[in-house]
Amino acid sequence: MITRSVFHLDCTPIIPQCGFKCAKCLQEIKFVLDKIEGVKRSYTEGEGENMKLVVEHDSSDVTVEYLKETFGRLPSFYKGFFISELLET
Repeated sequence: MITRSVFHLDCTPIIPQCGFKCAKCLQEIKFVLDKIEGVKRSYTEGEGENMKLVVEHDSSDVTVEYLKETFGRLPSFYKGFFISELLET
């Protein structure tokens, strides 16, 4: 079953000036998510601090908890950069 999970990824406690606007981070998130079996599609909605990351995934292949763990390891150039919050599923 395909689930649409919406996340807010907050990086401002770690790097206040960022505000989730870095193209490098967004590219890496998309690249990593596209490689996870069960993730059908990922995209962003909104802008800046209000940006939401939407992940459409097969919940029998990839769980919300796994996605949150993945976000905690991104971006590769600064581990622990994103604090993820599930907004809706």
